[in-house]
Amino acid sequence: MQAINKRDEGKILIEAGYSEAHLISEALTMYRLWLETLHGRNSEEEMQIGALRHTIMNPTVKGMCHGMEGKSR
Repeated sequence: MQAINKRDEGKILIEAGYSEAHLISEALTMYRLWLETLHGRNSEEEMQIGALRHTIMNPTVKGMCHGMEGKSR
């Protein structure tokens, strides 16, 4: 797994395998449940963690793939 800080774009790029992404997702789920008990259901914090978990489990794939250079799948 590798994390790249793209400070000029305001992003952190995470390169991880499926098993690593699954472990990150599980940790975020536990953190989200803790936030839910602390701040209540559908709090801003809980929603942000949910969106982050969704992004990690449904990544955007870019690159060359069967002549589809630069397109997302």
